Amino acid sequence: MGKAIECIYENNVLKPVGTIKLRDGERIKVTIEKKLSFEPIRLKNKLPSERIGALRDESWTSS
Repeated sequence: MGKAIECIYENNVLKPVGTIKLRDGERIKVTIEKKLSFEPIRLKNKLPSERIGALRDESWTSS
């Protein structure tokens, strides 16, 4: 079972934002998902909440 943990990358080291429960020497698998900073856009027409939910749930991948 996986758990998402927010981290900050500094000086070639990933540092968790909060505390995590791991033992010394414990092996884990890390998947990196970059958080993008962007300015919100203004839409001409309001989107229905169902469409907003569908957009949030979309998986975005890059190759």
